[in-house]
Amino acid sequence: MVCNRDERRDRPAATPPQLRCQQDRTAIFPVDPVGAGTWVGVNEAGLAATLLNRTMDGAVRRQRAACSRGSIVPSVLAHGSLRRAIAAAERLDPTSFEPFRLVLVHGFTVGVVNSDGYGLSRKISRMSAPLLFTSSSLGDALVEEPRRRLFERQVVADQSGWLCGQFRFHRHQWMERPEISVCMERSDALTVSRTVIDVSSRAIQLCYEPLGSGSVSEKWEHAPSRPASPAKNAHHSKYDRARSRPVVVEAA
Repeated sequence: MVCNRDERRDRPAATPPQLRCQQDRTAIFPVDPVGAGTWVGVNEAGLAATLLNRTMDGAVRRQRAACSRGSIVPSVLAHGSLRRAIAAAERLDPTSFEPFRLVLVHGFTVGVVNSDGYGLSRKISRMSAPLLFTSSSLGDALVEEPRRRLFERQVVADQSGWLCGQFRFHRHQWMERPEISVCMERSDALTVSRTVIDVSSRAIQLCYEPLGSGSVSEKWEHAPSRPASPAKNAHHSKYDRARSRPVVVEAA
């Protein structure tokens, strides 16, 4: 799983990833100092999660929600299976949060919980090819088509080089349209970090890369005593490059 984070230029930088206890589980994730939550993380069971804000055309504006969406990822990482994590997400009150899309990955299974601020929907599926989830505060519909075309060309089209394509995709910027690019930039906001999560039967890795000048990447690795997920060598190019199925998440 690879996740770009776009943020306002005046928002304080996130703190580097740290190990944290989430009930009976140990998880690692960076923390947003404003909301004290996170947008991406993984636990020692190999369950990875990321959350995208949703900006939908025609959505009815309402009063600011009472709860931060940053609390959602830590809450689902307290669980050791995808189905239990999804069940926990479905117990959330959607009216307490701004609209979001929660993406959960465990082995080769992906769960998605969508909220429009009024109700929840969910979908669970098996991966057979790379997946893209994307959003933008300018409007999700504005960036969906151009980013997906780029994704299909750079990642999906070459099955022998999915992970190489994934690397290029998250660093791509259109010179003439930086505001809708995957690695975006505009006057008030830009892509501020990139997080890569690799889960295999041998290890769980999280690499956090702040993109500001002089920033230093942080890498964490956990070697479980037993396989972290039911899918052998999933998401790890070192061990099974040909069979890896990346979940590409470009979050704004």
